[in-house]
Amino acid sequence: MRKLFIVVLVFAFAQIDSSSFAQRPTSLKKRVPEIAKGKLIIVGGGSMPDTMYQLFANSIGGKDQSVVVIPTATNDSAINAGAHLTRFKKEGFTNLTTVHARTKEAADAPAFIQAINNAKGIYFSGGDQSRIADAFLGTQVHAAMLDLFIRGGVFMGTSAGATIMGTLLVGGDARKDLTKPFDFPAALNLFKNTAIDQHVLARNRQFDLIPVIEQHPHLLGIAIDESTAIVVEGNQFSVLGKSYAMVYDAQNWEEQKKQWGRVLKPFLMMAQPQRYDFVTRKIIRD
Repeated sequence: MRKLFIVVLVFAFAQIDSSSFAQRPTSLKKRVPEIAKGKLIIVGGGSMPDTMYQLFANSIGGKDQSVVVIPTATNDSAINAGAHLTRFKKEGFTNLTTVHARTKEAADAPAFIQAINNAKGIYFSGGDQSRIADAFLGTQVHAAMLDLFIRGGVFMGTSAGATIMGTLLVGGDARKDLTKPFDFPAALNLFKNTAIDQHVLARNRQFDLIPVIEQHPHLLGIAIDESTAIVVEGNQFSVLGKSYAMVYDAQNWEEQKKQWGRVLKPFLMMAQPQRYDFVTRKIIRD
């Protein structure tokens, strides 16, 4: 199945007008995603296998450790019903705290800041990523999240909860006009200098990050399919799950143009258990 899919994508690459890659800004100043002591488990949406929850538990030191669940991307009715805690309870997590707000003023409640400071792990649910940014971006709680990540905290998020961990809020309907300039709002910037998309193959969005990285060539684009995650630790990430993650690198496009005169491979496709070094911008060959 994977071989067939790759053949289809190769055919699709041939249909891309390579001139589009020449229209982006020429500055390719390298900005390496900054390295912190923490870990990010970034899931592309869809169903999450038990192994991802187990990895989260192992990473924070056990299911009895303090976990903050942030369901803000979800609609209010689901939050009020406690749906964001159901799976964690089913998986055996016993120390759960909900941090949820719709405004920045509400987000900076002292109890929320304390909960983030005391947490071993934080989880962002799926939904609408702009709701998370609207409530938390630039707040004291946001600063506490960044500090926790630097100190070694573990963050997991799916769908909207994946995109919010990058630098820009990207993603959405693949039918939008991708020829028009983008004015993306900021994300929480845990995984710095990246743009993260999700549901990529399930929703036919594998080409959506190309114009994003054309406009922001200093960023590393990462797109993750459903039931699949990248696990960011140190200066690399690994792929976990049943489908693919893809990497979009403007520096690699420049190398291809020098070698072949055009861009033949606009992204790298990676599957479990492949690893990627985001300092060297290369797949790690064991």
